[in-house]
Amino acid sequence: MLKASRRVVAPVVAALLVAVPGVVGSAPGVALAAGGARACGPTDAAGEAPWSEFGGAGTHPQDGVGVTKPAGQLHRKWETSPLDGAVYAEPLVAGGCVYVATEDNSVYAFNAATGAPVWHVHLASPVTAGLACAGDIDPSGITGTPVLDPAHDELWAVVLTYVSGRPAHEVVALNARTGALLRRQVVALPGTDPAAEQQRAALDMEAGNVYVPLGGLYGDCGDYKGAVISVPGTPGHKLGYWHTPTAREGAVWEVGGPDVLPNGDILLSTGNSAASPGQGFDGGDALIELTASLKVASYFAPRSWAVWNTEDLDLGSTGPALLPGGLAFQVGKAGVGFLVSTSHLGGIGGQLASAQVCNGGAYGADAVSGSTVYVPCSGGLVAVRAVGRGLHVLWSSSAGGSGSPLVAGGRLFEEVQSGEVVALSPATGGVLQRLSLAPPATHFPWLVAVGSTLWALDGTRLEAFSGI
Repeated sequence: MLKASRRVVAPVVAALLVAVPGVVGSAPGVALAAGGARACGPTDAAGEAPWSEFGGAGTHPQDGVGVTKPAGQLHRKWETSPLDGAVYAEPLVAGGCVYVATEDNSVYAFNAATGAPVWHVHLASPVTAGLACAGDIDPSGITGTPVLDPAHDELWAVVLTYVSGRPAHEVVALNARTGALLRRQVVALPGTDPAAEQQRAALDMEAGNVYVPLGGLYGDCGDYKGAVISVPGTPGHKLGYWHTPTAREGAVWEVGGPDVLPNGDILLSTGNSAASPGQGFDGGDALIELTASLKVASYFAPRSWAVWNTEDLDLGSTGPALLPGGLAFQVGKAGVGFLVSTSHLGGIGGQLASAQVCNGGAYGADAVSGSTVYVPCSGGLVAVRAVGRGLHVLWSSSAGGSGSPLVAGGRLFEEVQSGEVVALSPATGGVLQRLSLAPPATHFPWLVAVGSTLWALDGTRLEAFSGI
């Protein structure tokens, strides 16, 4: 095992964040770096390739952005001091900064080149009690990956906090350059208990709307419903709502969040719903295409959807992977992969092809390179290729499997929950390098690659590596 040596953190990286009262444009709770830069650059800077949402683009391919050279051996560049909470959200990169959100309801901005802190804002107290069940995240704050709006230099996130003594989700907009609070608003699906809902999947932004997916807590307790809420970027406009048409459950919980299709519709996957065999289809264990106004345009479900409901075999434990030629790939806890057409998802049993992909389930987010999908199966990574209207498993590896893989510089990378980063050959699945980080990582850990840098989470620290 190749093991990276631990570097001493440079003083500028370890610099304390200190409150600066009276700074123009700073919201209450914003802290700025002592002696360092006090703002990030514009998030739509010319010539910069930003990682502005989960997976690096609206299709969430987990493909390195702006990577121009073949990857080699990774070497640690810098690491931050410990953050104030666990990190489940993928970081974002733009304007020379890398943004990280924590379960303590904080957002940090660090200099992407040096790791020096730029600003930090604590938005609200996280939830530590009062949920329908304990779940598996405590405390619970920002869990879903935020989204950047480069056109307006805004960062959008959802915090879980207390409002009038009860757990509630609030969508917040920050100035991405300074951390100043621009907007906050409670978001909830009417008729449901926010204490039973979890905001786990990544946010999306399309046509001026921020899309907020909702699912349930670990344990599937309470009368939650999988849902998507659209929040107009312009204040004063009404929120939009869609929910899985079931009595309960049907969560939208896969970490990558809905994909944006070329026509502006969004494509998402759902988990188990309430219907049993012999009952009518109620939207669970399915792929759903929604228009920008959150109307159902098309759907797909396997013929076994009702049986999978009763056996807790969520189709939506990963999200859809968009492929060339108007195709999409979907795999869930049953390990069966489906190939569908995005021009018409096909309804129940309407797949173009299916194949057993995983020996076990798939969890997290796929990585996509051309027509090949790298799937985080529970037993290790699996490479699957769509050829015509068929699916072919290229290889399987015992390495990886608990994170969200990343393609960058001609290599495949994944961080596993033990805290190890593994580099593999995309052609064979052979292991090329292993890096031991400080365990443990959070569920479905992520990696991000922009330019020549790869970022990973080491315990509660953000680490940057050169070599791609």
